[in-house]
Amino acid sequence: MKSYKNISDPQRSFVSAYVEKHTSKNTFFKDVKKSINWKKIDEELKKVYKKGLTDRGAKAYSPRLLFKMYLISIWYEQSDIQTEVMVNDSLSAMKFCNLTIEDTVPGHGTLSRFKKGLIDKKVNDQLVEIINQQLAGAGLKIIKGKAKVDARLARC
Repeated sequence: MKSYKNISDPQRSFVSAYVEKHTSKNTFFKDVKKSINWKKIDEELKKVYKKGLTDRGAKAYSPRLLFKMYLISIWYEQSDIQTEVMVNDSLSAMKFCNLTIEDTVPGHGTLSRFKKGLIDKKVNDQLVEIINQQLAGAGLKIIKGKAKVDARLARC
């Protein structure tokens, strides 16, 4: 079985120490990332996302990466194009997605197809609800916003 693109150790980058320094004050994505049981999300995603699991074709992006980008689009109320730009532009969003500065960010078309697949299989709301429950269990709640500074976590 093949592995997915961009899922090796995010610390492999020679600039990772500098990225950490420049993202240390933005705790939104760090707090979310550490509050979620990503293995549970991975299990649910594997049930519906089958790309990249065979030896044929090019490597696919991991479903966790695409799902994290989907969450960003929900939390910041962004289009797929805006989400692609944000993950390319924001070091914090890039780190949240486990990408390094050298990695390729999935394009908006890839993200659109992934989201459509979740919606078609009627699992998108279920997966987002799992995230919201886990955040609530950690005493956190997402407050959506269109501007980057408006999306934030609130203590429940």
